[in-house]
Amino acid sequence: MAYQALGLGTNANDGTGDDLRTGGDKINDNFVEIYTKIGTGSALTADTVALLAAAQTLTNKTLTGPTINGVVAGTATSQTITTLTTGGITGTGGALEITPANNIVEVRGDGSSVEGQIKLNCHANSHGQTIKPQPHSAGVTNVSLLPAGASSTLVSLVSTDTLTNKTLTSPTITGTGAIAGVFTGNITGNVTGNVDGIVGGTTPAAVTGTAISGTSMAVTGTAGAMTLNTVTTTQRNALTAAVGMIVYNSTTSKIQAYAGSAWVDLH
Repeated sequence: MAYQALGLGTNANDGTGDDLRTGGDKINDNFVEIYTKIGTGSALTADTVALLAAAQTLTNKTLTGPTINGVVAGTATSQTITTLTTGGITGTGGALEITPANNIVEVRGDGSSVEGQIKLNCHANSHGQTIKPQPHSAGVTNVSLLPAGASSTLVSLVSTDTLTNKTLTSPTITGTGAIAGVFTGNITGNVTGNVDGIVGGTTPAAVTGTAISGTSMAVTGTAGAMTLNTVTTTQRNALTAAVGMIVYNSTTSKIQAYAGSAWVDLH
């Protein structure tokens, strides 16, 4: 209903205005519309009416096609966004797209002890996994890039995973385990422990390199040919020799072993 103005006439008491009944009816109609709009029709709502410029909190409201400007802050328990179109936040049918001016979506901590976090639920929403940063005490600010290539799974510190086509630079491998499969390339440095299996594959092959050394090393399995460390007498004498170390002396053309106090010929 549109607002009904009382007919006041042209001049006071000139008899051209609304009679008392008509005027009272218009007043009643206007109040009924107001009471219906912000109440039950017979009583006003006990709630506070939201004003345009006042700072107020709205609860259980549905925003259809809203435009949100400025900073959105506060604490929410559980909200579902179905259709939302704003300047910078768009969504249709449950999808949500955010386009911030700096291209960064920032999830803040509580300012005390809880870091900002993102939780991704399973399809049943019965459990989920949370992405969170290092704690404030670590003082870490960095950029972590997601892996390139085909669809894959991230590797964690504690999960059991198989890595394919990876290059390890200066790795430290500790604990127990096994290196299985076909290995190609050079092994440099000291090898301690047992090297067990067929060297070079299913057929005899050579183990080559500048040196294979260590406190002790046993080569077992179906043995192929092994190329010993070839040194001159001068180079041999400069080695930090351990009992049982075997070399080929190119100066004397002899295979020699270190017996603890001297080098002895094996042939």
